[in-house]
Amino acid sequence: MIEQITSDADWLARFANTPTWQPERKPTLVVAPHPDDETLGAGALIATLRAAGVPVTVVAATDGENAYETSDAERQALRKTREAEQRAALATLGVEAENIFRLRLTDSGLYTQESELTQRLLEHVEPGMQVVAPWSGDFHPDHEACARAAAAVCKSKGLPLISYFFWTWHRGWPDLLDAEPVVRFVPSQDALAAKAKALAEHRSQLEREGGEPILPEKFLWPARWPFEIFLPMEVSA
Repeated sequence: MIEQITSDADWLARFANTPTWQPERKPTLVVAPHPDDETLGAGALIATLRAAGVPVTVVAATDGENAYETSDAERQALRKTREAEQRAALATLGVEAENIFRLRLTDSGLYTQESELTQRLLEHVEPGMQVVAPWSGDFHPDHEACARAAAAVCKSKGLPLISYFFWTWHRGWPDLLDAEPVVRFVPSQDALAAKAKALAEHRSQLEREGGEPILPEKFLWPARWPFEIFLPMEVSA
């Protein structure tokens, strides 16, 4: 199991003076490497945009079927479970099922399918959109592949890219972001409550009979912060 490198208190201290930021109210494409990443990293942002009537599309790159070492039959069952969990969580955030697109690429294998991932993301972007995707250094090969694919799409279409974080909080350290112009998004209490309710839908990742889940409570404190951290950028052609 992953050991924390940096404490919650150290990260909170790092962001005490980070500039605040508000997202533009424009159609948004959110890229999720696995079901739950969009909630963990940008759940309050999604809820805020949807409450304002902004269209949000979520592209689920994988179904998260390889979260645990199990049999093929169990992996297929987990795939269906996680799909249902993500659909319920996103409904809580205001995203309708018809705006969730599943690519069904390989969990823990996106780095070998990056070209296909990029091409398939291109099918879902439109002029005037903004793209929300994991940070390129987020300490997970699937997250990093999604980041590169999203950056390539934004570069080719001239769209702004907003990066979110998750594994950075557990595998990284504060000065890793010193050169990055990160911002702090402070959502409403309603958006934070929607994020907490959405996170609770991912029960297969929060609980595991006979073993430790992928997301034990010790990994959830960043998802409970009263803000979210993003890295907005314009990707040059």
